[in-house]
Amino acid sequence: MADPGTDGPPQPAPRDRPPQPVPRDPEDDMPLAELDARARADAALRRIRAGADPAREAFDLANTMNDETVGRLTNAVRRFFRRSSGR
Repeated sequence: MADPGTDGPPQPAPRDRPPQPVPRDPEDDMPLAELDARARADAALRRIRAGADPAREAFDLANTMNDETVGRLTNAVRRFFRRSSGR
């Protein structure tokens, strides 16, 4: 089945096209904790486009960001109590 499209000659439907190799980015192989938030989100989107499970990618991304937030909050509370106990 062909998709008439809006520009040019008819294009094959996506399911009729052979799979295209997806270029790998170095960020795709790095642990999520080593990437900043934007790089993690970009890597997750690339993996989803390459066929990864969107729910799993979203869960991993949210879980990592939550862990970082809790870690930053914990460190801020510790610094606060260190300052207040040093007076």
